Amino acid sequence: MGLYRFKVSDAAGAVRDLLIEGDSQTDATRRVQRRGLLPLAFLGEGGGASAGREGGWRNRFDVVDFTDRLVPLLEANIPLERALAIVGEGGDDSFATQLVGDLRRGLHEGRRLSELIRDRGRLFPRLYASIVQAGEEAGALPQVMGQLRSFLVESRDLRAFIVSASIYPLFIIFAGTIMLGVVLGVIVPRFAGVLAATGAATALPTRILLGLSSLAKGFWWVIPVLLVAGVALLVQVRRESSATRAAFDRWVLSAPLTGRLVLYSNLARLARTMSILMRSGVHLLDTVSIATRVVQNQTLAHSLAGLAGELRQGQRLSDAMAQSRHIPTMMLRMVAVGEETGAVDTMLERVAERYEAELKRLVKRLLSAFEPLVIIGLGLIVGGVVTLMFLAIMNMQSAV
Repeated sequence: MGLYRFKVSDAAGAVRDLLIEGDSQTDATRRVQRRGLLPLAFLGEGGGASAGREGGWRNRFDVVDFTDRLVPLLEANIPLERALAIVGEGGDDSFATQLVGDLRRGLHEGRRLSELIRDRGRLFPRLYASIVQAGEEAGALPQVMGQLRSFLVESRDLRAFIVSASIYPLFIIFAGTIMLGVVLGVIVPRFAGVLAATGAATALPTRILLGLSSLAKGFWWVIPVLLVAGVALLVQVRRESSATRAAFDRWVLSAPLTGRLVLYSNLARLARTMSILMRSGVHLLDTVSIATRVVQNQTLAHSLAGLAGELRQGQRLSDAMAQSRHIPTMMLRMVAVGEETGAVDTMLERVAERYEAELKRLVKRLLSAFEPLVIIGLGLIVGGVVTLMFLAIMNMQSAV
């Protein structure tokens, strides 16, 4: 979804700017109208300067920390407005303090927390506002946000594990590339000058070595170009409405290795969200509608698009989910058992836990294999260059 900015008027006639997400400008306009607001003017896509500040500050606003500090206050039966005041008073980040203050002012205006969170665009995860709204409608906001906090903490821990486990291999790649560049760009040319001064004939190892050096010196610019192209491709992939994102999602889900990672991640998020909403008393159709929006892979999301329609026709949840060829049999069977025992939410939680555990094990194995492969690969490349230099020196000595 993109971000769209409108000038709107509420029922009392107050005019203000509103930043809202939508699949298109028309979809965003419908979302504004469904909130009981009158769109007066469309101010542009992307949210303008305010959205730019919001995007620039996004990485500095810690959603997990905000939720972790708010939930205990709500569980202690402190009113939401007072809880936000306490969270804002204890914050060290000026932007986070300002954001909490904006949320409090919105509550004073009679708006709901979920609506205020949606107005903040992408500062919060996609499922955040939907789950908060479910808690508000069920009258169980502290309990729902407590489960949301657990979900966010587990997701953060998984990301931190992946990042920390990737630092060493990436450092090895960076250091090895720098070292190889110094050898081919500095040492080998000097060695070639010494060889030329002796007047010795160039043997095959020497010609290979000099060819590699010339290649590195002549085409070094390819590396930064590839990096820029990679960043541009990443930007296109992150845009949900782009054809590049759709093609990438199809490919990554069908690939043997990445397919399992993406499938486990999205199914765990789907099952966890459905479990939280069901325990909060949300209707099954609303649960499915909200939960399918947290699926990030478009191919998988499209396969679940007809889930609500199947349920409206009277099918069971397990039968409706079976229409998607990407849903594993294990998940379908556990959901079916939950329907028979009346504990679908518990079974979905077990499914989420299982896929999260499988995802962690798979990531750990991949990173454990990636590190030695990187070291071995760089060792072979550097060792090959050193061997060529040694053979060239031997040929030069024999010629003398």
